[in-house]
Amino acid sequence: MQEISHPVARRYARALFEEARARGQAEAIDADVAALHEAFAASRELARVFESPVIPREKKKKIIETLFAGRLQPLTIRFLELLVEKERENLLPAIVAAYRALQDEAQGIVEAHVRTAFPLDEAGARPLVEKLERLTGKKIRLQLKQDPSLIGGVVVRVGDTVYDGSVRQQLTALRERLRRRATFVNGSNESR
Repeated sequence: MQEISHPVARRYARALFEEARARGQAEAIDADVAALHEAFAASRELARVFESPVIPREKKKKIIETLFAGRLQPLTIRFLELLVEKERENLLPAIVAAYRALQDEAQGIVEAHVRTAFPLDEAGARPLVEKLERLTGKKIRLQLKQDPSLIGGVVVRVGDTVYDGSVRQQLTALRERLRRRATFVNGSNESR
């Protein structure tokens, strides 16, 4: 899968995003992009077809027609065909990711990547979401991942900001304070 930061993918995503809004089809195209995301997540083979430079363009267009005609809006179908014509179809997963990022930005949503030592259910996550929403002033979408190496606590990344409340981090900080104190005490004793 291409990285979301790919500049060409972002340009194509923005073009589709702005065209959908200009035509008053934002909700329908947003739903199409969600359907494309699900299709790529469900089928690695579909992603391989679009990534392959060996499969002819006409065959890829036929696959688009077979899989998506009647399911996606005509604007989305034309967009997919344009990607194939411009030989940019390999960027489709990155374009979908960039489009979804534009949606989130427009709706004031940020994604918070949360690592916990133990599984966190919806009830346990709710206070964390509320606190993060107060901190960021935005709606939060959690991406949870269990990481037993944390020992306990939680590590949250929102954009470039990391909140580390893990036991491992607290132990590291404590060890550093003790090391500094020992250095200070030993240094004070040597000067006498």
